[in-house]
Amino acid sequence: MRILKPEVAKERKEKILRWVVQQYVETRRPVGSQMIADSALPDVSSATIRNILKDLEDEGFLYQPHTSGGRIPTDKAYRYYVDYLTSVQKMAAQERQQIERQYDQRVNEVDNVMVQTSRLLAMLSGAAGFVYASNVKDQCVRRLDFIPLAPGVVLAVLVTESGMVRHWPVRFGYILAPNRLRMLSHFINAEIAGLPLGQAQRVLWQYINSGHKEIADVADLAVQVLKDMERPQASADELYVEGFGRLLENTSSDDYEDLKQMMRVVEERERFSSLLCEKMTDMQKSNQKLNVSIGSENELKELKNLSIVSSAYQVGDKTVGMLGIIGPKHMEYTRVMSLVNFIGNLLEATIRNWNALPAKEDDYE
Repeated sequence: MRILKPEVAKERKEKILRWVVQQYVETRRPVGSQMIADSALPDVSSATIRNILKDLEDEGFLYQPHTSGGRIPTDKAYRYYVDYLTSVQKMAAQERQQIERQYDQRVNEVDNVMVQTSRLLAMLSGAAGFVYASNVKDQCVRRLDFIPLAPGVVLAVLVTESGMVRHWPVRFGYILAPNRLRMLSHFINAEIAGLPLGQAQRVLWQYINSGHKEIADVADLAVQVLKDMERPQASADELYVEGFGRLLENTSSDDYEDLKQMMRVVEERERFSSLLCEKMTDMQKSNQKLNVSIGSENELKELKNLSIVSSAYQVGDKTVGMLGIIGPKHMEYTRVMSLVNFIGNLLEATIRNWNALPAKEDDYE
């Protein structure tokens, strides 16, 4: 009887495991020993393959829904497969160029970058795409500007260095000339650009309370803006999710209940935002760029039959948000991981380009 070297036996077992996962991802059907013998390892007997499959089942990588049927992957098998792919993931140059063109066409304004990125992720994956930005309170200010709407009413526009935009109407009891609004905008930006929002607010309060004459006639407006900036903003406001329709189209009847559970979580938003916030913090601590959570690895029970592939994006050396794809555990991990990683890099590059541009006086005129 021929005895294989341990490293050869291990390599054969891992090859079979990878093949079973890939085959199940493609067909959604249990995989039997004869199928493996015919397609993957024609030089290995079905009996030997059955023994390997039994070992993989005993080790928790596979399970057999029916005694006489084939095996399907467990969460542990998907985790092995994803870890293997992490070291070999690639994306064809032609596909990268096509995605870059689509991204450039769609993402051309600060205030639509998040929603357009989530839509592109959904469109290219056939699943649900999301973009999450950390609460604006934790981010650095790029600029704060004012757009006249009506006598005594302006629109305040706050842009952070991560590309997040908050805007809200500010009402006051008098009319300000446009040049005084521009003066206030220039003054504020000179004082707070680049500061975390909390620190920026403290700087402005100190300046206003010191009674500087150059802002005396706009002090009331400045105070009102500061009060508005201090209002708590739910983190769910920075979560963008697109693609439920596409995910529904690609969902079998077996997966429909899982999709309903996921939609319930995302519709609540706060729970899903909290999950992403925690994941983002963990990724920053471990200096991790790409993360895959499979089934039971997800903290929310409603996501136990789904996978989340996510990438953290940064401004400078600080992680400020995440983007990714939510889909079934049998998703095509090779492509999805490459897609999320690549679009994450595009989003970072877009934000860097914005931050490199000088602010113009007439940007918000």
